[in-house]
Amino acid sequence: MAVTYEIKERRVIPNWRDFNRTVRLGELYNIQGNIKTQFDITRPVNDWNDTKTIGTAADLINSAFIAGKSDLKELNEAIDFVFKNKTDSSNSLADLIAKINQSNDRNSKPEKSGIIDLEVDTFEEFQTHIDNQLFYRIINKTKNRALKELNNPIIWVELARLYSFIAQKEKAERAIKTALQLAPDNRFVLRSAVRFFVHFEEPEKALFFLRKSEMVKMDPWLVSAHISTSSLLNRFSPFIKTGFQLIKSKNHSNYSLTELASSLGTLEFFESGYKKAKPLFDLSILNPNDNTLAQLEWVSQEDSRFKFNPLIYSDVPNSFEAFALEQFEQGNWKEAFNNCIKWFLDMPYSKRPVLLGSYIASSLLRDTEAAIMLCEAGIKANPNDINVLNNTVYSMLQGNQYDKVKPYVEHFGRIKIEDLPQENRITFIATLGLIAMRGENLDSGKKLYETAISYAERLGNNYLRDLAMLNYCRELILKKDVDYLKLITHIEKMETSKAQSDIIQLRDDVIKMHNGIGEDE
Repeated sequence: MAVTYEIKERRVIPNWRDFNRTVRLGELYNIQGNIKTQFDITRPVNDWNDTKTIGTAADLINSAFIAGKSDLKELNEAIDFVFKNKTDSSNSLADLIAKINQSNDRNSKPEKSGIIDLEVDTFEEFQTHIDNQLFYRIINKTKNRALKELNNPIIWVELARLYSFIAQKEKAERAIKTALQLAPDNRFVLRSAVRFFVHFEEPEKALFFLRKSEMVKMDPWLVSAHISTSSLLNRFSPFIKTGFQLIKSKNHSNYSLTELASSLGTLEFFESGYKKAKPLFDLSILNPNDNTLAQLEWVSQEDSRFKFNPLIYSDVPNSFEAFALEQFEQGNWKEAFNNCIKWFLDMPYSKRPVLLGSYIASSLLRDTEAAIMLCEAGIKANPNDINVLNNTVYSMLQGNQYDKVKPYVEHFGRIKIEDLPQENRITFIATLGLIAMRGENLDSGKKLYETAISYAERLGNNYLRDLAMLNYCRELILKKDVDYLKLITHIEKMETSKAQSDIIQLRDDVIKMHNGIGEDE
């Protein structure tokens, strides 16, 4: 059976987007006028003085922004040059100039803008984003640019990000470490590096580079990253006290504090509970970003005392994760799926939109082609992840593509069930049962499904028990095996008042199949 959303304890780990989109979100504002990074922009200044073109102007403007140097004569010259040659410049460059020129109002909210270059409202449009030839051309173009601009950390970060999309860890790590050497105190570089190392399950390295930076002592975005990453490792962060001091100082906008307040709120939620966590989460949503909306949405599902509906925050850009989770809870499958697609396109290295989206498509929308395509896109960044592989196999079998699962089944055979987390064992065993039943090994499939149901009962996980039972009963009905009658009575009496909306729909689908058999007879 398919995995829905693999996250037990969500943390406020920084999201990782390309530089221009991150600029538009407002996450790179200088926190204080007198703080500068150690990023040397001598080279782009000299290049501009030597040759005045849109290219050298753009390089200088980007470099000055990330270095926090807005008082350069050459910068003003470059901006004037771009304005005089608007037809040759890009929209993203114009957005960056607007950020540099706008007043430093600490309480202002980032403007709403089209963060995603292409709106993805249909699955057909999604297909254009997973064209292998196009993707490798983008990588080659970015690699060539990085080799031409050896001292530009932003290009190296983007190259690392692109390599992460296809699980090229070694190449990605070389690129991200190059960026860290060039700009070890830059917020964008550090936050990108944190997400990179967490994604590749090396959070200790993220903490190492954060500790090396002097900025972590004063930048709320970096303090939040250190606290959340430490929490992932069940470690105490020495910057917790610093985080509370930054909040009390009143020197930062609500937006600059949103992730810090959410990180501290999450810490209090795990350690002390609702009472101490709530004021911090209240602060986090005074001017939230997509990450803090998703965090409170997750917390509200863990503790019903947190009353929260992220859908009212329609002006917060890129809130795809929070919206997808809320719509999933409400049973709005199509809307939830569309937001999973946008969430994936926003962060193609993440497996969570792949898991939730493929589950919705295969189990609830019965669009197996959409589920398979999303899984195959997700496998590029997570080729060995058991849950992504599980959902791929499940989707293929639901689409009657048994022949296509053979390579994955061979991989499954090398997995030791006892090495998997307990909940993953349930879904994995159930999927093995599905493979057996679709492969005409009915008795073996029955035993595996019954093992999964029994194991879920022993763990007290009613959700996975019901999910396994519903999938098992459905397969028995499809096989016209009378053993389904042993399950259908229990399914008809299944408690639905407290059940999740997906269980309710799957239950109704199975009952309809049962009733259909009676009508046929």
